[in-house]
Amino acid sequence: MPFEYDIFISYGHLDDEDPAGEEKGWVDLLVERLPRVIAGYLGDKPKIWRDEHSLHGNDMLQGAISAGIAKSLVLVPIVSPRYVRSDWCRIELETFCHAALPPGADPQSFSTRIFKVIKSPLRYPHLIKKEPELLRDMKAYPFFEMDEDSPDEFSPDVKPGKDQRYWTMLRRLAQDISDKLVLLKQETELSPPAAATKVNGSADALTVSEPSVLAYGTVTPPVVASNGEETAKLIYLAETTSDLTKERELVRDELRQRGHTVLPEQKLPIEELKQTEAAVRADLARCALSVHLVGTRYGSTPEDDARSTVRIQEQLAAEYGAANPAFLRLLWMPPGLTAGEISDERQKNFVAELQNRITAGAELLQTSVEDLKTRIVEKLNPPAKAIARGGQQRLKLKQVYLICESTDRSFVKPIKDYLFKQNLEVITWAEGTGTETRMDYHRRNLRECDAALVYFGSGDEPWVRKNLEDLVDKAFGYGRADEWTASGVYVGAPLSEQKEDFDTHMVPYVIRNFNSFDPNDLREFVSAVQTAEGGH
Repeated sequence: MPFEYDIFISYGHLDDEDPAGEEKGWVDLLVERLPRVIAGYLGDKPKIWRDEHSLHGNDMLQGAISAGIAKSLVLVPIVSPRYVRSDWCRIELETFCHAALPPGADPQSFSTRIFKVIKSPLRYPHLIKKEPELLRDMKAYPFFEMDEDSPDEFSPDVKPGKDQRYWTMLRRLAQDISDKLVLLKQETELSPPAAATKVNGSADALTVSEPSVLAYGTVTPPVVASNGEETAKLIYLAETTSDLTKERELVRDELRQRGHTVLPEQKLPIEELKQTEAAVRADLARCALSVHLVGTRYGSTPEDDARSTVRIQEQLAAEYGAANPAFLRLLWMPPGLTAGEISDERQKNFVAELQNRITAGAELLQTSVEDLKTRIVEKLNPPAKAIARGGQQRLKLKQVYLICESTDRSFVKPIKDYLFKQNLEVITWAEGTGTETRMDYHRRNLRECDAALVYFGSGDEPWVRKNLEDLVDKAFGYGRADEWTASGVYVGAPLSEQKEDFDTHMVPYVIRNFNSFDPNDLREFVSAVQTAEGGH
């Protein structure tokens, strides 16, 4: 049996009725738009099967199954209260799961061909119980957000204005379906027909006698790992809690746009700890990097373990990284989050543990999501430490981050000129460059510069100590990998009583000069920078 259709849309007919009875229904618009968005990824529109009329009777039911469900590569169930109450929708799901697999598809992973769309949430217990068990823990594409206790459904209308949340979710759905279609059609060309899969231990032995329709294009996998995957292109983006869903989706979309495959592709099983751990370990082994988003909520736990899935994933990634030094980990928390702000004692302990236990190969960031995305790209594509010039290699110039208030520019100019003459690249505090914000610029310099010097001039002592905390503690949370080659405070003009009493153990160099600049003041600092090995 050939696979004549790419996508089968399964839905309750009430979900396609416009409340006003004048415009196209919700499903009509989805069926109209989804192929267009997919065509933007694949270069050709997918072929969709949908039932446009209510069907009754066994003959018509069998005809619909023969015409569409069993001959479609992927299934898109549109879950809603009406969907779970429909016997017809249940039969469609069961028929799809019992049908023959596309050639080359894994018999154990038929669920990866199902893309669960949630149009309207199931808010009442009797409806929640009716949702098919197969769909309950499946990764979903929700077209709504919860506003306190009420669902705010995304509007498909384009007039008077577009709801960008609807289009973002539609693009996410289209991209994932596109990836699956390419994979299935590529395997169809390379593999013999597969037998039918099994649901709940039984299935009819259906077979596929002919190859599927032509693939959209062949993806040539690079030869790298023993399993044939390009490990650097696979990233483990750990499942997180509902308070960070948006942030995870932003990271996921960015990575996919850059050509990376993001795992896990399906929701983690949480019925048994063994299943959870096995699924996580299998995905980690395919990846070069794992990313973990940690917020204020603890999250769900496997039935036979007290740890949350967020914590389990982090611990397994740490174990895998300890055994595989090339494996990298990034942990992210919202800026300003501290254990004291968390009410759940379990999560409070977890956050405190992470902040106090950063092992080799891991970084803990408390930055913007944009900064997290930038850091992921940097970890996967580290800059070279040497640059070619004249046919030879030389180390990159050492960088000194000179932090000062904007009103102190005239006071720090002699310092900057002297450092420059010592063949050091001087980076000064700025409002930002290009699209960077002031803090993004500051964090990047804390992460990348070799040395740092805080000028205590117009600023007060709290301002100085805030910047020292950034050097000593926060820089490493922002992704800094190495210790500073040198760090210090230059206490300069204008003179004040507060400055005369200032001292600190946070940095090794405290320099005082309220008069004209003297190069001797910085000789030890400069020597420490110049004699340090390497450079950023």
